[in-house]
Amino acid sequence: MTEMHDVDVEDVGSAVAAGREVREHGPYQVQVGDHNLHYRPVVILDPVPTGNQVLEAAGLSPVGDHLLYQVLSNGLLESISPPETTDLRKAGIEKFLAFQSDRSFRLFIDGRAQDWGGQYISGRTLKKLADVDPLTHDVFLVVVGGEDELIGDRDLFDLARPGAEHFATLAISIQVYVNTQPKIVHTRSLSYWDVVHLEYPDAAPGPSAYYTVTYSKGPHANPSGNLLEGQVVQVKKGMIFNVTLTDKS
Repeated sequence: MTEMHDVDVEDVGSAVAAGREVREHGPYQVQVGDHNLHYRPVVILDPVPTGNQVLEAAGLSPVGDHLLYQVLSNGLLESISPPETTDLRKAGIEKFLAFQSDRSFRLFIDGRAQDWGGQYISGRTLKKLADVDPLTHDVFLVVVGGEDELIGDRDLFDLARPGAEHFATLAISIQVYVNTQPKIVHTRSLSYWDVVHLEYPDAAPGPSAYYTVTYSKGPHANPSGNLLEGQVVQVKKGMIFNVTLTDKS
């Protein structure tokens, strides 16, 4: 009996990335992800599998308790019913998302309609769906007639609320002060060396000098203190940093 690891498996994702056509015969390797957008490789023999076949190949049972989506090349999700088929030889058909759920939810992210198979979705996942850098972008719930609500990376938003929710991403731009001078940062956390480089762009670790970093007017988690090498602080608009160079020589 031929073992699967002895068979030449066509990696559909690699074929798409290389810009070549997916071969006509299996087996094929695709990626199946979960509600956290964590993907794992799955091998499927049939070039035109049904939704049930994809779920079975991923070891998700009972298959009737799951919703399956195909991740399109433009990032949108397209549902696949249990008996419906998809052709793995078509360009871009290399990723799927599976949810243990009996209900899908419609949301909008940066104006694009998106379906989601779970009741809850995290801020980090919303950023992934929007295809933005999660470190340099925020995501907000759009509140008509009110102030938009920031959704943190670990916040879980309940999509079961009435109506389809609208979310928007925005590049982070926070003004802080370093040695009294205004600086714009594009992330919500800064490391010791991030702060040092705001004042001394060419600074590097060395035996002849070290930098003392203090801060004040920070967020509730870290309102003030000393920042040491290897540490990270959360950033707030108007936060004040002081960076002092000390010559050890």
